[in-house]
Amino acid sequence: MEPQRYRQALERSSLVKDFEMLPFGDLTEIGERGNNLSGRQKQRVQLARALYQDADIYLLDDPFRAVDAHTSTNLFNDYVMGSLSGKTVLLVTHQVEFLRAFDSILLISGGKIMKSGTFDELLSKSEEFQDLVNAQKTTFVPKCQVVYASKRPKAAEIELANNVSSEERDDVGSLKGDQLIKAKEREVGDAGLKPYIQYLKHDKGFLYFSMAVIVHTMFVVGQCVQSYKLAIDLQDSNVSRLKLINVCTVIGFGLILLLILRSLLTVKLGLDASKSVYSTQSSSLFFAPMSFFDSTPLGRMLSRVSSDLSIVDIELPFLINFTVGSIIISYSTYVILCFVAPEIVLVIVLMIYVTILVQRYYNASAKELMRLNGTTKSLVANL
Repeated sequence: MEPQRYRQALERSSLVKDFEMLPFGDLTEIGERGNNLSGRQKQRVQLARALYQDADIYLLDDPFRAVDAHTSTNLFNDYVMGSLSGKTVLLVTHQVEFLRAFDSILLISGGKIMKSGTFDELLSKSEEFQDLVNAQKTTFVPKCQVVYASKRPKAAEIELANNVSSEERDDVGSLKGDQLIKAKEREVGDAGLKPYIQYLKHDKGFLYFSMAVIVHTMFVVGQCVQSYKLAIDLQDSNVSRLKLINVCTVIGFGLILLLILRSLLTVKLGLDASKSVYSTQSSSLFFAPMSFFDSTPLGRMLSRVSSDLSIVDIELPFLINFTVGSIIISYSTYVILCFVAPEIVLVIVLMIYVTILVQRYYNASAKELMRLNGTTKSLVANL
């Protein structure tokens, strides 16, 4: 940061008054594609950025087209003829009143160079150039007289340098009010069951989830009955092997049907919830006010409707189903072990306690990493 050169770039680009109108001056956040700047301001911000780079060659593509006559005259005098007086400048313009100051002029028509030379040479030799100058004189009379200066006086440069404040405003946090671009919200710590309850509230989610839990519980009970029946019948010599196979086969087919029903309920839960989430999200997006699009980066919206929605569509219902199924199977096993060998209760309780500690230790970092991945992905999508 060079405060003096920075201030000069602002003044030569006629941006000082514009910055005074912005709520935070030059620290005001500008939305994507400069959506809270006018076309004139965008043009001059580009000129100021180019001037601050202090390059040797400047290619200017009609920089005066979006500004009024007074501002274009000031830009030409202060910017082109003042700051860029010692640079190589290639300027494309339709405003012939500025052409007298240039060393060489190329008259282009249909993508080809028709004539080249100084202003007086083209005016005397080229009829096309004469017609262009005459047309400009009849259609546009500049209100401000263009003053061509090869260089700004040194006294003015010294006065400008003295007016430049060397104080750098780094403390953005001390500014009052809100900036345009809102910071992306991110949960901190354990969010608990709140996100899952919100998910299950969509389109009979609790109904399908409860039915899936009941069916899975019936499946686990069926497995226990099958194992118990097999163990009892093997010890009974009166039970034939054929009867034993038939009973186990019938129970096995019943378990298969329960698994299929549980999978169908899970798919139905995920499909209906996904449709509801997508419909709600689409309605919110399409009916949002324009201020939302001004303050929300495009990458954040892309992340919402792509990767975030993909997790809701594909991963979430099956992860919920897998988690609940694992819990039911694990605790049903613990209950059976407690009935068969009561002395193992102490080991089970200790193991559950250790598992909870490990889970908390793991989730503390894993959830934060997932949130960081989710919030920073929008920047990559934006690029």
